[in-house]
Amino acid sequence: TVDLQVHTFCLLTTQNQAPKKSPHGCTEGSCYPATGNLLIGRAVNLSATSTCGLNGPEQYCIVSHLQESDKCFECNSRHRYDPYHHKNSHRIENVIYLMDRNEDNTWWQSVNGVCENVSIRLNLEAEFHFTHLIMKFKTFRPAAMIIERSADFGRTWRPYRYFASNCTKTFPGIPANGLHHINDIICDERYSDIEPSTHGEVIYKVLDPAIHVKDPYSLDIQELLRITNLRINFTKLNTLGDDLLDRRFDVLQKYYYAIYELVVRGSCFCYGHASECAPVPGVDIRENGMIHGRCVCKHNTEGLNCERCRDFHNDLPWRPAEAENPHTCRECNCNGHSSQCHFDMAVYFATANISGGVCDDCLHNTMGRNCEMCKPFYYQDPIRDTRDPRVCVACDCDPVGSLEGGVCDSHTDPDMGMIAGQCRCKANVKGTRCDDCKEGYYGLSQNDPLGCQPCNCDPRGIIMIGTPCDQISGDCSCKRYVTGRYCNQCLPEYWGLSNDLAGCRPCDCDFGGAFNNRCMMENGQCDCRRHLIGRQCSEVQPGYFCAPLDYYKYEAEDATGHSPGDSALTVHREHTPSHMVSWTGPGFARVKDGAGLVFTIDNIPYAMEYDIMIRYEPEVSFLYVLCFSRYIQMPRPFCFEPSNRYVVAIRFQRHGVLHRHLTAFILIDSLVLIPKYTELPGFQGNEPEAEQRREEMIRYMCLDSFMMTPMPALAEMCSKLICSISSIIHDGALSCQCDPQGSLSGECDRVGGQCHCKSNVMGRRCDQCAPGTYGFGVNGCTACDCHSEGSVSHQCDPVTGQCQCRQGSTGRQCSDCQLGQWGFPNCSPCQCNGHADICDPRTGECRDCRDYTAGHYCDHCVDGFFGNPVLGLGEHCRPCPCPGNPDSDHFNGHSCQADLSSNQIICNCREGYTGPRCDRCAPGYYGNPEQPGGQCLPCECSGNINAQDPESCDPRTGQCLKCLYYTDGPSCAHCQHGYYGNALAHDCRRCTCVTAGTLQSACSDGQCHCDRQTGACPCRENVAGHNCDQCAPNHWNYGQDRGCEPCHCDPQHTMGTHCNMFTGQCHCHSGFGGRQCTECEQFHWGDPQVQCQECNCHPLGSEMVQCDRETGACECREGAAGKRCDECARGFTGVFPKCVQCHPCFQLWDDAVCQIKRDLDHIQYTVQKILESGVPTGDGDTRIKELEKKLKQVQDLISAEDSDRIHHCSRCLTDQFEKVKKNYRLSLEAEEKCNLTVSGPLSPVGQSKETRNRTEVLLNDSRDKFLRAVAVQNKTLDELQQRAHDLDKKVHHLSHKVDGVCGGHSNASSNGSCPNSQCGGAGCRDDQGSRVCGGEGCNGTVSSSLAALNHAKNVTDSLKAANEELHSVARKVILNDQKTRKVIQVQSVYHFCVPLLRPFCCPEEGADPESIEKVALQVLSITLPINRTTLDKMIMQIKDSFSNLTNIEGIVNQTSQHISKAKELLRKANDAK
Repeated sequence: TVDLQVHTFCLLTTQNQAPKKSPHGCTEGSCYPATGNLLIGRAVNLSATSTCGLNGPEQYCIVSHLQESDKCFECNSRHRYDPYHHKNSHRIENVIYLMDRNEDNTWWQSVNGVCENVSIRLNLEAEFHFTHLIMKFKTFRPAAMIIERSADFGRTWRPYRYFASNCTKTFPGIPANGLHHINDIICDERYSDIEPSTHGEVIYKVLDPAIHVKDPYSLDIQELLRITNLRINFTKLNTLGDDLLDRRFDVLQKYYYAIYELVVRGSCFCYGHASECAPVPGVDIRENGMIHGRCVCKHNTEGLNCERCRDFHNDLPWRPAEAENPHTCRECNCNGHSSQCHFDMAVYFATANISGGVCDDCLHNTMGRNCEMCKPFYYQDPIRDTRDPRVCVACDCDPVGSLEGGVCDSHTDPDMGMIAGQCRCKANVKGTRCDDCKEGYYGLSQNDPLGCQPCNCDPRGIIMIGTPCDQISGDCSCKRYVTGRYCNQCLPEYWGLSNDLAGCRPCDCDFGGAFNNRCMMENGQCDCRRHLIGRQCSEVQPGYFCAPLDYYKYEAEDATGHSPGDSALTVHREHTPSHMVSWTGPGFARVKDGAGLVFTIDNIPYAMEYDIMIRYEPEVSFLYVLCFSRYIQMPRPFCFEPSNRYVVAIRFQRHGVLHRHLTAFILIDSLVLIPKYTELPGFQGNEPEAEQRREEMIRYMCLDSFMMTPMPALAEMCSKLICSISSIIHDGALSCQCDPQGSLSGECDRVGGQCHCKSNVMGRRCDQCAPGTYGFGVNGCTACDCHSEGSVSHQCDPVTGQCQCRQGSTGRQCSDCQLGQWGFPNCSPCQCNGHADICDPRTGECRDCRDYTAGHYCDHCVDGFFGNPVLGLGEHCRPCPCPGNPDSDHFNGHSCQADLSSNQIICNCREGYTGPRCDRCAPGYYGNPEQPGGQCLPCECSGNINAQDPESCDPRTGQCLKCLYYTDGPSCAHCQHGYYGNALAHDCRRCTCVTAGTLQSACSDGQCHCDRQTGACPCRENVAGHNCDQCAPNHWNYGQDRGCEPCHCDPQHTMGTHCNMFTGQCHCHSGFGGRQCTECEQFHWGDPQVQCQECNCHPLGSEMVQCDRETGACECREGAAGKRCDECARGFTGVFPKCVQCHPCFQLWDDAVCQIKRDLDHIQYTVQKILESGVPTGDGDTRIKELEKKLKQVQDLISAEDSDRIHHCSRCLTDQFEKVKKNYRLSLEAEEKCNLTVSGPLSPVGQSKETRNRTEVLLNDSRDKFLRAVAVQNKTLDELQQRAHDLDKKVHHLSHKVDGVCGGHSNASSNGSCPNSQCGGAGCRDDQGSRVCGGEGCNGTVSSSLAALNHAKNVTDSLKAANEELHSVARKVILNDQKTRKVIQVQSVYHFCVPLLRPFCCPEEGADPESIEKVALQVLSITLPINRTTLDKMIMQIKDSFSNLTNIEGIVNQTSQHISKAKELLRKANDAK
C-alpha cells in the first residue's frame, strides 16, 4: 500500500513521466499501469456551460490594452479549432493540450461578463482514480470556484474543495483553517488572488502530501479517489471593480473565464495486479497517451479494477499486491468434482489463514469445502481415489431404523469410530441395515425417533430367558402368577411382585377374617371384616375379641321354672384359689328330680344349625364333682335364625325311673349353643383347603376344648380357626365392652373375650362382684369377711356388705359386741369411772369422756383443768387459772398442775407466753397478756432477731431492736447500707463495688453502697458491670473520675469496635497499629494509607523500640541523637555508641551556634518561599533585575530569529579575524595611550595603590578578630552540616528542576555523595564537602555558565598578565579590584562580550574596520590591554562555547533565577554572621 502512495505523489511532480516498472514485472510482486491525463482521448466527454462565439463571432478584450482598439479580438467557436482556418475558435476541447502543432497557445474562453453558473464537466466511461488537477488560466483566476465529483455517473455530486479569495464571506459554512483529515472539505484561499493576471495556476491534490495516509487501499481512500464525473464550477470572476459601477458591454468585454490548459491526472486503478489497461468495451477511441479504464489483470484476478479473484481462484482472500508479494489468487481444490468455488473468510480463519476456498455445486454425489466428502446417503469407497467420479457409493440402510433416513458413515475414521458404509441405527435398533429392534424393544417404526419402543416389561414379572417381549406386539412373557401387558401385575389372590421364581406370592387371606381371598398387589393387604387387622386379616383389633364356640351360653340361674312347682334354687359357689372353677356364672341352679327349666334365646347372630349342650354337676361331695363333672349334648342340632326369639324348655328326670324322688336334685350350670361350623364357608366342599381345616379342627381337638369347664389352653391352630369361625358368624370381631370400673383395661382375651378383672370381680365383662364380696366400684369388690362365729353364712349384702349376724353379735361383719360392752366374742362391760357410757369394742378404751376427763378409762383431767377424777375419790376436774379460765378469752396456758409443796398452781403456758400465770409475753413476742382479751404476738422482725433475747424487740410495741444478719429497718426486713440480698432469707451480703468504677458519692471510707435488693453498684459514666468493674462496650480508660472514654477504633482497620479496657488498644488488622489502629503497626511509622516504614531505632541509643508514629523519630537516651539514635548527641563527642560529654566550654559557644541555626532556619524558610513563588524578595531586586536585563540582551541575541546569524558566525569569524589583525596595529597605538593613563602619581593606578594601602591597614587591624570568628564558625559548621543535610533533603524535590542547571540527575545519598551522577545536583557534595554541580561533559546551565565564566576569567587573566608586564604596581590594585567585584563578574563579561560579538557575527550590519576600531577604543577606555595571541585564544574559546550551547534561552532564564537566589542567600548569610 505504501508503494501506491509514493507512486502517486511522484506523479504530481513528474506529470507525464511514466513510472518505473518493477524489475520482475508482475511475477514476483506488485505492478502498476501508467498514470496520465484523463482528458486525452475524451474530448467528446468534456463540456462547458459557457463558450464564447458558439452562435457567432463575439468581441472580447484584454485588461492591459483596453484603450487600444487593436487589442480587442474576435471569438468564433462555431467550428472546431483549426490552426489554419479556425484559429479564433475557443471551445472547451482546446484545454486538453497547451499548444497546437504549431506551438501556438490554445484556450477555452467563456462568454463575456458571465460570472456565475459557468462550469466545466468531464464524463468518464468507467470508474477511474483521480489524483490531482492542474489548471493554467489565460485571464485572472476565478475569485471563487468549486471542484466537485460524482461516482455514480452524474446522479449525485459531492464537493472536493472550495476556492475563494475570501472564504469566510463567499462560503461562510465551509471551514478555512487547513486540513486535519485527508477527507476534510475545506475552502482554500491560495489560488484566488487577482494576481497574476495571466498564466495563473490552480493545483488541487486529492491526497494532500501534508496528511499521512496509513493505508491508501482503505475503503475511505478508495472512495475519495473514485470518480466517474468531474465538474469545476466557476462562481465568481476576479475584476478590477469597475463592473460594479458600470455594467456596459464594453466594460464587461474584458471579464471572462479563459483556460490555457486543464490537466486531470488519474489512472486505471488495478490494486497492483496489472501493468497496463485496455479500452472499456464500447469505447473505440485509440488516441496516443489515452488512459484506458479496464485493467489487464494478472495474478489470477479479474474485474474492471482487478478487484476480485478469477473464477475458481478463490482459495485465498483477494488482496492488493505488495512490492515483494503479489498476493496471487490461488486455484480452489475441488478434487475434480466442481469447477466453481467462492471464498469464505470464516473458513480462512478456521484454517489458520491457509485456505478459504469453498467449492460450489459439487458433482458425483460429493460435498464439502473441497468436494472431499460424500453427500448424505453416500459413502466413500475406500478402494477408489478421491478424484474418481465413482468414489461415492449409495448407502444400503433401512430408512425406517436408520438415523436421518438412512445416512451411513461417509468414510472410515478409526478415531471417530466411523466405518465407510456403516449404517447409523436409531437408539433402539440393531442390525447391519438397522432393520431389527434391540432386545427389550419392539415395533420398528419410521416415525419413532428412537426406532423401536421399549418393551417396558417389569423385570420382576418376566421370564428372563429369551427376549422379554414380542418384537411385533410388545407383549411381555410373564411368570406363573404375573399378568398384564407389561407383566407388572399379580394374578388375582396374589401379591408382592418380586424377582421370585413365581413372581408373586399368594394372598393367603384368612377365610373368615377377610371378605375374600383378594388382596392389594402392592402390600398384600386383604379386605378385612370389621375390627380385624393384619395383612391377612387374622389379627383382632385391640378392644375386640373372637367369640369362642361356647360363647352363646345361658346360665341356669337366670332360667325360669317350667311350672310353678319347678322353681329352682340358686346355689352360689365361691372362687377360692385352692379349688378349680368348674362352672360359669355365680353358681348352679338346683333342680329337683322331674322339674324343668325354660331358657329364652333371642340373640342368634347367624342363621345355621347349632348343637345344644347342657352343662351340669351331680349334687355330691366336692371331690366327686371334680372327678365326675360332665355335659350332655342333644342328639341332633337345631337351626336358629337371627332376629327371632326362641324358648327352650328342658325337663330333668332321673334315667330309668318313672317316679320322682323328692330328695334327688341336680345342679344345672348352663345351656350352650355350639355352632355347626362344618356348614360355614371355608369348611364346606371338597376343596383341599376346606378338608384341611376340618381335619385340623379334629386333630387339635378344637371342639372338645369347649365342652368342659374351665376351657383348657387352645392350640395356636385352634385359636386361628376359632377366630375365622367367629368372624364369619359375627361379620367381624366383637367388642370387649369391659366394664371400666371392674376391669384393669379395655382389652380382653383374643379368644373368648374375657376381660382382665380387678380383685374380687367376675364375669366376662368384669361387671359383677364374685360370691362372698360386695361394693362393686373402681377398686373392684371387697370381701364380705363375715365373722364365722357371729354370722350365719359367708355371704353378705352385695351393696352394703352387711352380714347376717347371730344372736348377740352386731356390726357389718357380725364381729362386734352390743353397745356398752367390748372384747368380742367374750364381751364385758366398759370401765370409764362413770364419765363415759361406751368404749372401743376391741380395746375397751372409753369414748366420749365427760366432766373434763380424758384417758383410756376417763381417769385424768383434760388440758386446762386439774384434779383426780378416778371413781371413788370424789375429786372433780377444775379449770386452770392461767390467768383466766380455759373457756374465757384470758386463758394463755394449755395445762397446769398443783405443786403440793408450795400449794400453788403451776401453769404450762402456750407458745409466746411466760410467767407462773402466763400473764407475760415470752422473749420475741409482744402484746398485753395481762388484760382480758389481750394476746402475745410474734415480733415481726422477719426472723432476723434472737428469739431468746428479751431485748431483741419491744415487749409492748413489737419494734425490732437488735436486727441480726446485717439487716436493718423497723422489721429487719431489708439489708443494711453496704449490704444487699434477701433479708427474709438471712442472705444479706456485703456490696462488692469496685471503687475505681463506682460513683464517688456512693463510697465512703473505702466502702460503697449498692442496691439493697440486687447488689448493683451505681457506676460512673460509660462504666458497666454488676460491680462497676469494667468499661461499657467500646470504651476504655477505666478508673478515671469522669468514667470511661470511647475507644474510637477505626472501623476499617480493626477487627471490631472494642478495645482494651485499660490501654484503649484496639484489635488491629495486620499492617495497622496505634491505639485506634489509625497508625502503622508496632515498630513502624508513617501514614498506613500511603506507606509504613520500620523504625530501626538503635537498641543502644534509644529508650524504646517504637519511634514517633508520625515523624519516625526515635526517643533517644542521654548522649545519643539522630533520627535512629545512632549518633552522638550535641554536646557529646566520640564514635557512637561510645559518646563522651564535651568540655564545659561547649555550652559557652552553643548559644551562638543556636542563634546561627535559627538564622539558617529563617534562610531555609525564605528559600522555600522563593521556590514556591519563584519571586525573590529583598534589597537585591534592583541588581538582579539589571542582571536579568543584561541576560535578556543575550537571549535576544541568540533567539530563534537570530539562529541563522549565530550559525553564520562560524563562517564569518575567519574573515573578520583577518580584519582584526589588520587593525591590530591601531590597537598597539591605543596601548601606548593606555600606558600613559596608568603611570604617574596622579594616574588612576597611583590612586588605586594608595587606596589599597589603606585597605590593607584596615584588614590587618580586623584580621585577628576575623580569624577568631572564622575558627569558631568553622567548628560549628561541622555540627551544622548534618542539620543542613535536612535542608538539602527538603529541597531535594527540586533536583529534577535543577538537573537542567547541573546537567545531570542528582540522587544524593545520606553522606551527600552522588555516585550515579557525575554532574552532581541538589544536595551533592565531593570528598571535601564542597557542593558539586556541573563539570566536564555536563550540559547544564551551570556548566555552560561556568564554561563561559572560565573563558571570561581566562580572558581576564590574559589581560591582567599583559597589564602586569606593563606595570607591576597595578597588579595589587587589580587583585583588590577583583575581590570587590567578584559578585558582578558574570555581568561584566556579558556586558563587554555581547557588543564585541555582534559586529563579528552579523556582516549584513557592517563589521567594517571603523566599527572594529570603535570596539578597540571602547576596550582601551576601560584599561584592558590585549595582544594578538590572547585575542585569538579568546575568540576561539568563545566560538567553541557558543557551538556547545543548547537551550540557551532556558539556560539564561535559569541562570538569572539562580543568581538572584544566590545573592539573596549571600546577603542573609552575611546577616547571620
